[in-house]
Order: sequence, then structure tokens, then C-alpha cells
Amino acid sequence: MIEFKIVNEFRLFIVRGISICLITAIPGTILLALYFFTSPMIAEYHEIKLKKSVLEIFDIPYHTEVKKILGFKYEKIDKEDIRDIFDESITIETLSSRYVAGQPKDKEGRKLFKYFKDRKLQGIGFVVTKFGYGFNKAADISLFICVGPDLETIKGIETLDHSETPGLGGRMTEEEFKKQFIGKKLKPKISFVRGKETVGSNEVHAITGASYTSKGMEKIINEAMETFWKEMGANRG
Repeated sequence: MIEFKIVNEFRLFIVRGISICLITAIPGTILLALYFFTSPMIAEYHEIKLKKSVLEIFDIPYHTEVKKILGFKYEKIDKEDIRDIFDESITIETLSSRYVAGQPKDKEGRKLFKYFKDRKLQGIGFVVTKFGYGFNKAADISLFICVGPDLETIKGIETLDHSETPGLGGRMTEEEFKKQFIGKKLKPKISFVRGKETVGSNEVHAITGASYTSKGMEKIINEAMETFWKEMGANRG
């Protein structure tokens, strides 16, 4: 009787163990399959967004087409055209890793995106990604910062990725907010101001109702530029 009870308990233990394994394995397998299915699309999205942002900041045109679905108009971009124009127009250089602060010598340095027109440098851009700088400190903010040949006048700033609140911090992607950076000076540093009608050569208006995001973005830009200037100076040496 005792042996029979032990056998039953052992069988119950095995059945429960197998059930738990199946319960955890099935969702895990589904998530893994979704990851492998969507990862190429996500990678392509980020690739096209970066290249599109670079072309727009340098005012380089690319092909778009207006489409209609159920009476609604939307602008469709030509991904291959963006890739082709980007490759024809933009020069990518990589800073030597031995000059890049905080990076091991065998690691690839920062990528610089340069645009030349009539053999004259029009500007240099780079990507900076920082974790936990805005309102949502559990996510990162990724910016494309572009400066003129003097390395201190802003040609444009584009938000590539963020997890800020729509309508508040998420307004960093709005054209009205982004265009105010054009022509501003980054030295001694960029400053986000509030409640001022006029702004100086290094000042931009902060995002209303999103002080954490504004402070985070301000800090990202200033820290990124300090590192960028040091890297550029070291590479020249």
C-alpha cells in the first residue's frame, strides 16, 4: 500500500514537471520564433530611419510616392532609392578606437557621416545612444546629431529611438521642436530654456510639460559633443 502510494506520488510529480515544462516551453518557442521573424524587419526599419534622417538633415532629396488607402493619403518612401542616394552622397568614416574614450583598442570606433558638396565639407553627423536619460529611465534615447564644418553649429538633430510619453516627451520627434536647433551653437553648451520669448545663439525652447525629457536630451547632447570634440582632436593628432 505504501509502495503504491509512493509510485502514484512519483507519477504525479513527473506529470506536473512535464506540464510545467510544456507551459513554459511553448510560449518561449513562440517568442523565439517571433524574434527571428521580426528581427530582420526591425533592423531594416532602423537602417532606413537613420539613412532617411541623414539625407533630410543635409537636404538631399529622395523619391517618395503619395498613396491612398480607404480615402486616406500617406507618403510611401522608396527604401532602395534611399539606400542608393545615401551610398552616393554620404561618406562614412570610423574614428580610430585607440582615440575613443572608454573603448578597448580592438573595438570599432565611432562612425561619422560626412556630406561633401563640390568637394567642400557640408557637415558631420554621428549617432549617440544613452540609457535612462529621459522620463522613462528604463529605456534609452538615441539621437543623430549633425554639425557644420566648424564642429559647433547644429545642422540638425533627429530622434532615432525613444520610449517617452506621446504628447509630452514624445514631442521631441515633432518638426516644430526639431527645426529650432538648426543654426544654434553648441559652445559653450546647448541650453534648454523655459518661459522666454527670445532665445540666445545656444538656447532652444524646452518641451512644455516634459522637463525630465528636456533635461535628459540637453545632457545627452552636451555630453556627446564634449566626447566628440575630444575624439576629433585626438584623431587629428
